[in-house]
Amino acid sequence: MRSILPVAGALLLSALPFLQAQTPAQSPHDLVKDVVYNELQERRQISLWQYRVEKRVASQTTIEQEVETRSGPVYRVLARQGKPLDPAGQKKETDRLNNLLRNPAEQARMKQDHEADEQRVQRLVAAMPDAFVYSYDGMDGDNLRLAFRPNPAYNPQTYEARVYHALSGQILIEPQWKRLVKIDAHIVNEIDFGFGLLGRIEKGGSFQIEREQVNHTRWKTSLLDVHLSGRIVFFKSISKDQHELRSNFQPVPSDLDVQGAVAILEAMP
Repeated sequence: MRSILPVAGALLLSALPFLQAQTPAQSPHDLVKDVVYNELQERRQISLWQYRVEKRVASQTTIEQEVETRSGPVYRVLARQGKPLDPAGQKKETDRLNNLLRNPAEQARMKQDHEADEQRVQRLVAAMPDAFVYSYDGMDGDNLRLAFRPNPAYNPQTYEARVYHALSGQILIEPQWKRLVKIDAHIVNEIDFGFGLLGRIEKGGSFQIEREQVNHTRWKTSLLDVHLSGRIVFFKSISKDQHELRSNFQPVPSDLDVQGAVAILEAMP
């Protein structure tokens, strides 16, 4: 028995580097704080892209080309329900884009909506370290996997933050650059608004995003998959059922305006 102990000790010591690699010295909360810092820093840097979007909202499917501008994304529909647009559909898209060019009020509304979306995303990303409790959950390929659940000490102040705070699931983090790779979450509790009088979102909904590195420093969302259902505001039914896949990311000039984006879309074969 005594002869086995030194061997067992040597095996344990040889395994320590592997065990340490699987359990980073940094706490999961601090790692998420670093990831959030990196994500928010990138969002403050202007970097515009164009890409292909395959989208399904409920039973409606489209394929679009989307071009980012300083005022928000401009898109052109290429196909609906799996079929390329016919000449009449193509003309309708051209007319819509030309109307956007001629309508400063529409461009201002687009910019306002884009800025509101950006601010909403930044608020939710910034809340990640405090809204959830994290724990290391092993590796997924080369990425760190963290499990997360709602932090009972966090007090969400808005309706969107309440929905966000009800999520539980896993996130994947690229460990070298500390960047968010994937969120895979579901709603763990039914959410009532106004004690149920204003509505509710049902338990069991899901939310998934995936991020893709498109150059040395830039990451873009390549997958968005959302399934939420319930009733809200005077019993109006809601069903957020959306799947969006983005691919073929290509940079465009960082000062691109709406006119330039429309020119890119109109030049497409």
